[in-house]
Amino acid sequence: SEVILFSNLYNLLYKAVKKRLGMEREFGVLLSGGLDSSLIASLVSRIWEKPIRTFSIGLKDSPDLFYARKVAKFIGSEHTEVEITEKEMLDSIERVIYQIETFDITTIRASIPMFLLSKYISKNTNIKVIFSGEGSDEVAGGYLYFHKSPSEKEFHHECCRLVKDLYYFDCLRSDKTVSGNGLEVRCPFLDKEFLEYYLSVP
Repeated sequence: SEVILFSNLYNLLYKAVKKRLGMEREFGVLLSGGLDSSLIASLVSRIWEKPIRTFSIGLKDSPDLFYARKVAKFIGSEHTEVEITEKEMLDSIERVIYQIETFDITTIRASIPMFLLSKYISKNTNIKVIFSGEGSDEVAGGYLYFHKSPSEKEFHHECCRLVKDLYYFDCLRSDKTVSGNGLEVRCPFLDKEFLEYYLSVP
């Protein structure tokens, strides 16, 4: 039934987050205000049982900053907003390309804020590990074009293809932008046990 399905998914994601919290180093959570990072931040907060540190980045008055602030208030995290300008983003393009070693336009665009936020965390805190909501769009078919999927079978095949190719794009971006600033990223949505169960769901 759906109740059992959702219960299993929750328990597996909870377990995936908890497994990655077994450490002594300081950690933070990247929080964009979207569903993916909000779920991870909420679970980390619930498991840790004391205020966690969350970080968001964006242009002044951007929706990301607005919604991340709402989530941070709801879970009671110690929240940091990094406000950037268009010039800062444009000026960092060359450095980001060097860091991620790709000329893929979409990957570069998505890498810039993550690189700048990781740089901020590295320079201004003692945090060495950060949690991220990476991978959920690929696993769950979260991209807009999935609405045009011709069948459930095609939907599933596309999810599997995206997961298989993650190392070309989103995993490459998150790993290289974060590790390039001396940090380690942890992505519970890509936990093997959670991933295998989620992709087995019709």
